[in-house]
Amino acid sequence: MEGWWEEHFISSSSIPEPLGRFLLRYRWKLDISPFVFDFGWKVLDMPLIKIESQEDERLEPYRHLRTRNLTRYSQRFIAESRLLVQRLVASDYSIESILIDEDYWDESRDWLPDDVQVLCIPNAWIDELLGFQFHRGFLACGIRKPPLQASMVLETASQDVRWTGMMALGVQDPENLGVLLRTAAGMGIRDCFLGPGTADPLSRRVLRVSMGAALKLNLIDCRDLTALMANMEALGIQSIATSLQEPSIPLESFQRMGATMILLGNEAEGLPLAIQNRATHRVKIAMELGTDSLNVSVAGGIVMHYLRRLALD
Repeated sequence: MEGWWEEHFISSSSIPEPLGRFLLRYRWKLDISPFVFDFGWKVLDMPLIKIESQEDERLEPYRHLRTRNLTRYSQRFIAESRLLVQRLVASDYSIESILIDEDYWDESRDWLPDDVQVLCIPNAWIDELLGFQFHRGFLACGIRKPPLQASMVLETASQDVRWTGMMALGVQDPENLGVLLRTAAGMGIRDCFLGPGTADPLSRRVLRVSMGAALKLNLIDCRDLTALMANMEALGIQSIATSLQEPSIPLESFQRMGATMILLGNEAEGLPLAIQNRATHRVKIAMELGTDSLNVSVAGGIVMHYLRRLALD
């Protein structure tokens, strides 16, 4: 009964379309015994805003996304598609706004949050606003968290012998980084360090490839690699460099001895030699059939799985 009244009254000309912060619904209550009927209006705090002009300043984060991607220095990021917006809503990130195509409004009313402004625009505006064809119906502008201090994360990590961290150094391809972050989340590796030259972990493409897994991780930006390596040495954290160069040992020969950080390098050049020399161990994955190496996201996935299995056994 409630669903029928909701549909009837919202579409009725006697109640205005929800342009502001309130969506009116009809409440129906029936108690067979002692025959109590309760009728009344229920107010839901659904901040739907129907945008009337393409020049509205609230659309600014979504404008021309193809040529103006929000970087890690903008304090914002964009999630696109229903799945990623839902995962952003479920995360502990703050959200500036959610943008929806008006054609998708009916299917979104049950899960849109009450405390975030929802901007609704006509379907005909989408492609021009974003600067490319977009058919997923939903976008959201998230607020980046304050940066985590690597030293504090490592201090806590050193006290857990099963802790595993992952560091991507110079991993420039967003798809590779997205796969690594999704794999890290799947393996229970929450702390992910991002060295110089690494792609933005909250870029639209990385978020898409990671299926939103990046939103579940602690993303630690690390510019000073010398200080990081020295800090790990002082705290007794093993650093495992993935490298085919000698004196690397086969991955299956490695013996885990406590908290461990996996170091993954650039797609073409690998890890800098100075980092390899500073690492406590170098490991390699044996190649067959004349294969020279694996893609960094594939190799990283194998190493993460193996070291996490050692930690949990």
